[in-house]
Amino acid sequence: MGPTRSLRKARPIGDEPCNAQRAAVRTVERAAWCLWLAVAFTVLAMATDASAANKTPPSTPGGANIGALDLGGDIAGITGTYGPGHSGRSLIDGSTGSVWQPDGKEFTFPQDIVICFYAQESALVSAVLVTLPPERTHGPRDIEVWTAMDDSMVAFTKVASATFTTAKQVQMISFAPVEARYVKLRVLSSGEKGVLEIGKIQVTEGSRPGYVALRARHPEIAGWKTSARFAAQHGIEWLQPAALEWQNQNQCFGCHVQAQAAMGLAVAKRNGYLVSQAAVQELTDYMRLLQDTDGSESGMLLLDNQSVMTAQLAAKSSHTPADQPITATQFAAMSFAHLDQMGDNKPDPILLKFVGWLAAKQQPTGELIPDLDRAPISQGSFMTTANAALAFMQAFAETGDARYQVAGGKAVAFIAAARPATTQDEVFTILALSRFGTSQQQSLVSALIARLKTEQGTDGGWRESSAAPGPNAFATGQVLYAFKEAGVDTRSAEFVRGVKYLLGTQEDTGAWPGQNTASTQTSEFAPTMWAVIGLAGSYGDIEAPTADSLKSQLDKTGRAVLYINFDFNKSTIRPDAKPILAQVVKLLTDDPSLTLVINGHTDNVGHHDYNVKLSQTRAAAVVSALVAAHIAPDRLSSGGFGPDQPIEDNDTEKGRAKNRRVEPVKM
Repeated sequence: MGPTRSLRKARPIGDEPCNAQRAAVRTVERAAWCLWLAVAFTVLAMATDASAANKTPPSTPGGANIGALDLGGDIAGITGTYGPGHSGRSLIDGSTGSVWQPDGKEFTFPQDIVICFYAQESALVSAVLVTLPPERTHGPRDIEVWTAMDDSMVAFTKVASATFTTAKQVQMISFAPVEARYVKLRVLSSGEKGVLEIGKIQVTEGSRPGYVALRARHPEIAGWKTSARFAAQHGIEWLQPAALEWQNQNQCFGCHVQAQAAMGLAVAKRNGYLVSQAAVQELTDYMRLLQDTDGSESGMLLLDNQSVMTAQLAAKSSHTPADQPITATQFAAMSFAHLDQMGDNKPDPILLKFVGWLAAKQQPTGELIPDLDRAPISQGSFMTTANAALAFMQAFAETGDARYQVAGGKAVAFIAAARPATTQDEVFTILALSRFGTSQQQSLVSALIARLKTEQGTDGGWRESSAAPGPNAFATGQVLYAFKEAGVDTRSAEFVRGVKYLLGTQEDTGAWPGQNTASTQTSEFAPTMWAVIGLAGSYGDIEAPTADSLKSQLDKTGRAVLYINFDFNKSTIRPDAKPILAQVVKLLTDDPSLTLVINGHTDNVGHHDYNVKLSQTRAAAVVSALVAAHIAPDRLSSGGFGPDQPIEDNDTEKGRAKNRRVEPVKM
């Protein structure tokens, strides 16, 4: 199980008491001019020292503080929690005057605090500064600094160590500049037993000939804290510990809590967000343990406060006919399908057991009838059937077993024939038809998108249904995710207004409130999950290209880079690639003399020859899409190189994502 965590709030830093000033007040004798001057200088020094505890300067000696939240820095992990936990961000947030303490009543040394930089990019690092708390003996004493380039965060190298004293409020550890994606501050001890407090941590950017500073590489950093990506990342960092705390406290499967959280984290990870692998692992481990021998998902494994992780050998009986947990099982199957899309194409036995059970419960019409009616999370058959379709199709992609494809097709046919009543119904209809529908079924999507656009509120949000008193993050996040998956341009007016609604309603904690909902058990989980999915699923770490940006790349280097999504292990272009292809069409239309070779590239996961063939068929699919948009075939050709021409390191997930690309090259 995960560590026990508390929701203890960080306490504000107070001003340092000025002993010299108090002594001067108590003095009743006349002081000589020199004594008065000495006291004045002491007061000034103490006030400056206290101010340092409350403010993080925008730059540190020698370079910018690239670990600062304002500059895109983040906490990748802290011992005993998931990501930054509930209070870890305060360590790098210069706008708050708070002291950080480890989560939980008890903690052990060492305490590791891992910091990364904007977009998890590498930077040259030359120093770490630590602000001690007002009670300086509560601060760190023995410290080590480690750095790493690998996003697995296990290959760290120690670059410096120090022993702090209480002489200065701000302590600095300098070292020779080193390139790093992650900086780990390892606290080995504190000045007082059983207590650890830290004011702020700063990471200084170094310099050397030829090095380009992080802000120069990414001028968009200036607007980072008001961006959709920042809001999504903040939501992720609330969701990770909150979902695991719910699981640990309730010791049961909360359907959407674990499954929807895991889906959200998978979507975010795929789009380059900072996600705690430990959180994903614990959520999925729990769902694995609750899978019954018949392939369904149980609601609960153990009671009486026993640890679930010690119960792997506990006996579980199959469900009776009257107890058919379709809702729980389709949620679990959906989350494993999303997680599997991040890995290789090997069959997942857990997913296959889920879909085997669901296929047996599927109605002749293709419908999966839910056993739970709890609006808005579970109401009607659209969501259950669409989630089952996703799981069926993923199982088919992994195994090639036509039975799963047939089951998925039946599920999609049911959805295409049914009439959606709620926003959630419309959303899951769009998701199922745009992903897996036939050409005729996909033709229904545009009408549903147009209908949802008319249902958008004046504030930019969407309601759960026409009967709802107002919009909320739950419905708005769902609509944005469906829009993006169906190929609606994220720059469209409706999309931008929906994003602004989510940014305006997010709470300081990173969560979104449960409001204007049909739920009788209002919480922040459902709205936050879908707000995160809507934002993280729509805004990746790579900006969508424009015709002008593509032309600029071609003029400079003779080639451009496109990140087009295809169906898993296939050359079928996903609907969300429509805006990207539209810009390529515009590029070619604006310059009738331009001719291009479209080259496909993959990462190195899987067999080499298979990847080469996949890259060739995907490049050919892009050419076909451009020809279908009335670009002359003689202006285009295609090729594929599989994993043989990487542009990033294939040892990292981020690097592999960058290598899975399509490149238009000037002929």
